Amino acid sequence: MRHLPIASESRQVRKVGMSIVLAAILILLATLRSMVLAGTTVPDQSAEFQPSSAPVILDATNQSTVQIQLSKGRFLVASRQLLDSQFSKTVVLLLQYDRQGAMGLVINQPSEMKLSKLLPEIEALQQRSDIIYHGGPVAQKQLMLLIRTASPPEGSLHVFKDIYISSSQTVIKRMIEDTTTEERFRVFAGYAGWAPGQLDMEVSRGGWHILRADPETVFDKSPPEIWPELIRRSSAQWVRLLWPLVSVKWD
Repeated sequence: MRHLPIASESRQVRKVGMSIVLAAILILLATLRSMVLAGTTVPDQSAEFQPSSAPVILDATNQSTVQIQLSKGRFLVASRQLLDSQFSKTVVLLLQYDRQGAMGLVINQPSEMKLSKLLPEIEALQQRSDIIYHGGPVAQKQLMLLIRTASPPEGSLHVFKDIYISSSQTVIKRMIEDTTTEERFRVFAGYAGWAPGQLDMEVSRGGWHILRADPETVFDKSPPEIWPELIRRSSAQWVRLLWPLVSVKWD
């Protein structure tokens, strides 16, 4: 009977052992994230706001792992562990993040309501098929206009790059009636809001992945495709982040 050299057998044993340890560590990390998230609570709104520095925040537009900060112009991508029915599999564009709290728009939940039915006084809308998006559970009767333009409308607020936010029906009317413009817009009913410190806590407990926002995802991608694509990118970045912590050097 042929026997392997003792040194070769030893290396194989070490490889098998380290593979088992690696798998166990990855399973433990996933289990701990789920257990921590299950205990998430909403802090008292009167609690002092502490700017986020602890959560690991990743840039999925870059091939390398880069830490970025929570701020307006970021995507919040609901993690697979986030089971809240209002935010499950959602992507939120942050419009505001400061000591007063945070505010954003869910960009991947279109409704069946046509804008022409909500704003019948704008005649040009009757020839269009624009729909309203569910922006979030807060102030659902309030309309907000997300605009992509090189010339920011008067009274609008800058979000990132060439993206602005407005609540003016006059702006909607002007953009619709100007058939020569290359401006893009989407209308949202309601928004998502967080008390001071609340979003930081949700991120630190694994409820959200944070990615740099891009205009193409907001205006060009089909809503059902947005979350699956961004969650894949987020997961890939988590693997890149965790791998150096558990990788082993084989002999």
